[in-house]
Amino acid sequence: MARSTEATPERDERAGATRASRPPLTRERILLAARDLADREGLAALTMRRLGAELGVEAMSLYGHVRGKDDVLDGLVDVVVGDWADPLPGSDDWAAVVRATMSVAHEVLLARPWACELIAARPAVGRNRLRFAESLQARMLGAGFSPQLARHSLHIIDGTITGFTLQELRRATLTQMGEEVAAVARGERRDEYPAITAVIADADHDHAAEFALMTDLVVDGLESMRRREATARSTDPRRAAGADAPISPKCLRSAREGR
Repeated sequence: MARSTEATPERDERAGATRASRPPLTRERILLAARDLADREGLAALTMRRLGAELGVEAMSLYGHVRGKDDVLDGLVDVVVGDWADPLPGSDDWAAVVRATMSVAHEVLLARPWACELIAARPAVGRNRLRFAESLQARMLGAGFSPQLARHSLHIIDGTITGFTLQELRRATLTQMGEEVAAVARGERRDEYPAITAVIADADHDHAAEFALMTDLVVDGLESMRRREATARSTDPRRAAGADAPISPKCLRSAREGR
């Protein structure tokens, strides 16, 4: 005999108890559930219906807190960026902050490949990305970077983190290489590609060491530009008082030539 689906006082009481024991639905809960689902099954599994099921609610209930799937994806970008928004809150050392930021971000994105792809595809700006930009640029302005160089530096650091990590992740998914590349890797095309053959034979293919080298290049390059700006300010009266006038090409040439 089929079981009755009619409401009864006991059934209503059990449903009410379940709702009462469930934490209230918030945007933060939705985004954290989306992150956990993406960690387990990838972004392809993320739908509004599935997300609702993860939270024990109907999909329509989510729309009171998020506008739709695109809003969830943009929110996920901000959740992930929050992991490296300010890795050294007590430090005024801009170079140490850059190194810590790049290291933490690289580790986070390697652990969450879906997030690296998502951040590269969706340049969303939320609260945590603003925190990231503010904490980094505040240190740089305090160290004497001009506003223009501080802005450029943020874009360079951001792009280096995402671009390098994305390339590393995609290399890891390659299951085969073209026959010509494979022949070069085996040393069979030494006459045609002697430099590549020599590099392949001597390289250890250590991605962590390469990222550390990239970090050094970024920090050393930005420090060099900061010093050039300081030299240019000392020789250009318009910038001596900290005015935000463009550095003249003549002053930059003098700085590069050490004059």
